[in-house]
Amino acid sequence: MSDSIPAHDRPAARRLILLVLLSVLAASLLLAGCGTKKPAYKGPASTRPYTVRGVTYYPLASARGFEQTGTASWYGPSFHGRLTSSGERYNQNDLTAAHTVLPFHTNVEVTNLSNGKSVVVCINDRGPFARNRVIDLSRAAASRIDMIGPGTARVRIRALDSGDGEEERAPDSADAGGDGLYYIQVGAFGSQRNVSRAQARARRDGYRVQVLSTSGGLKRVLLGPWQSLDDVNLALWHVRDDYPEAFLVSDD
Repeated sequence: MSDSIPAHDRPAARRLILLVLLSVLAASLLLAGCGTKKPAYKGPASTRPYTVRGVTYYPLASARGFEQTGTASWYGPSFHGRLTSSGERYNQNDLTAAHTVLPFHTNVEVTNLSNGKSVVVCINDRGPFARNRVIDLSRAAASRIDMIGPGTARVRIRALDSGDGEEERAPDSADAGGDGLYYIQVGAFGSQRNVSRAQARARRDGYRVQVLSTSGGLKRVLLGPWQSLDDVNLALWHVRDDYPEAFLVSDD
């Protein structure tokens, strides 16, 4: 280089080379830093985590096996005609409901535990975000189970499908065992090797594990229990990195 560049231009050339080297170094450091960041969520918009009033909710990718017990409320005339979170217009005369984490278009059976009356509703909105409420029913749905007057009712929610139009029977939650409310089933295996592998991975990640035998000879691997629905949904979000088909079950 010293032979091809005139003497009076050599200092400028050296400065140029130094600037190029510094630029390459800076770009390398930037790429290395980006590699340590948590990747952005790239899943369906309907399952993207969202935050309301400082609380982050993690929508479920599937409602398969979902059951929940808690307090229902209802919403009516003041919301009639407004857009729901799913993009549909709210119609208080339709049998619909809002839930914080169930997939949109999941059909769920809601039973009023005080009178035994049930109604099937389709989830098309997000909510309720009031403390200790688990579902917001449309006016028509609330009327079907006689909770218009009281405004709230203790209910049991049971998903009738997975939320993608595929009919699913909720698993028998009575055999989930333990004292907790919620579990995550990561699989049902016929091979003891697969059971042991699932157990080892779950324990490595810090989860408690239970193995239950089914009448068909399979062994269900359950993580948990969790007392809080929000806590188990957060765990489910991470468990699905290794077990995409993991789903929630309840013994309540």
